[in-house]
Amino acid sequence: MIGIDHDNTLAGTQYFQANDLVRGGFSGLEVNAGYALFTQSGFPVFRVGRTFTSVQHRALSYVTAWDRAQDGVNYLDLPTKTSVTVNITGENFPISSTAIASTTLATQDAMVNDNWVDFTMEVTSVDADTSAGAVSPFTYIQAPCATSPTVKTGAIRLRQTAQENTTFKEIIMDGYAIGTP
Repeated sequence: MIGIDHDNTLAGTQYFQANDLVRGGFSGLEVNAGYALFTQSGFPVFRVGRTFTSVQHRALSYVTAWDRAQDGVNYLDLPTKTSVTVNITGENFPISSTAIASTTLATQDAMVNDNWVDFTMEVTSVDADTSAGAVSPFTYIQAPCATSPTVKTGAIRLRQTAQENTTFKEIIMDGYAIGTP
């Protein structure tokens, strides 16, 4: 990622932070998903799931390393799976580094959707709470393919989930898919 202002309507520089990479086109297929890091300057993938919904995760606060390692109030490492099908769930407002992150359990939910694979990560050119993050992990999805993949509208989604001092944002791209996204 490069350090370019993604919202020039606001004062200062707002750097896009990719918190989720969502890939579609796997309906009815068994998949294997994973990632690899090729440098120590990037973050790992924190979770992978068969869902369309990206679930926000915030640290307790960003004051100390201990705070960053703790979940915010009611934030879950592994979301529940009952009824939410929207693109992104969570609190859609920026949070300062000293604020205690808090949400309701209702925002920590995502329905299982076998057409999609969601990789939760952190990739940004400039990260407010550490020096890492400009290099993304290499993600992969392995699935059986009886025919040639086709380009599908909206098969790739990059999402910013307002993890820190940002708001929700989604970049939708076409991509190769085996099934129907």
